[in-house]
Amino acid sequence: LLLCCSAVGTFARALDCSSSVRQPSLHMSAAAASRDITLFHAMDTLHKHNYDLSSAISVLVPLGGPVLCRDEMEEWSASEASLFEEALEKYGKDFNDIRQDFLPWKSLTSIIEYYYMWKTTDRYVQQVI
Repeated sequence: LLLCCSAVGTFARALDCSSSVRQPSLHMSAAAASRDITLFHAMDTLHKHNYDLSSAISVLVPLGGPVLCRDEMEEWSASEASLFEEALEKYGKDFNDIRQDFLPWKSLTSIIEYYYMWKTTDRYVQQVI
């Protein structure tokens, strides 16, 4: 099911116009489809369908098209990501100040979730090195 869910996620991103704008390459779309939110959705769906694989798969690919799961990394634009990094340099992990002065339209929860996902990116690793 996990492999199927990643494939469905990649396919859903290929069909979604906004995904192709944010993540233009198939490689990036596949990486997004394999992140934790897609896998969590697959496991949650399987559990909700009493571990009946065919029933769970039918929910992942309903008649209207495949289910697209998005995580916090996909909900942020490039300019918002740049603002976040600038704010992080200025305030460190003071998320309240980051929100107040740089990203007032984002919820505190969204900023914190983005921070922990951002720490797994190559950009973070390059800054640490």
